[in-house]
Amino acid sequence: MMSMSPANGETTSLSPPQCVRRVIAVAALGTTLLLMRAIDPIIAGAWLPFHPSCGAVTGLPCIFCGMTRALHFLVNGDFDRALYFNWLAFPLIAGVICLSLLLTIEIALRRKLLHFYLVASISSRRLAIILLTVAALWAVQVYLAISQHKRELLNPHGPLYAVFVK
Repeated sequence: MMSMSPANGETTSLSPPQCVRRVIAVAALGTTLLLMRAIDPIIAGAWLPFHPSCGAVTGLPCIFCGMTRALHFLVNGDFDRALYFNWLAFPLIAGVICLSLLLTIEIALRRKLLHFYLVASISSRRLAIILLTVAALWAVQVYLAISQHKRELLNPHGPLYAVFVK
């Protein structure tokens, strides 16, 4: 679990290594978006000797099945196809843009705006909430894939496909 708080106090200025890490992070995020725009994952994945999806094993899509294709279509402006492959691409790309903006502003101002730190203690209640949220997202993905006949995300030879679809 990650938490964040506004940076208050005297430790808000960025050291040179912290600036470099932020520049690398922004460059990596930007490069990833450019590669997602330039490379068609359907064509790029054709040379793989195996199906690069957990849907190939189970028969049903996982939470992030279709995400690469959805991100490719989203950064190319094809919102309908992005939504078709995985609706979670929209909040993911929004988060990437917000993080990139935050890091860019921190680099420009040379100070921390937010402190990110990991919270190691996860109570049984939090764990239950996390697991139920993941299960609900998976159920939505499966429902959308089956109801909209997304053959690209389904494998009729998988064991769970036979249980839930037929």
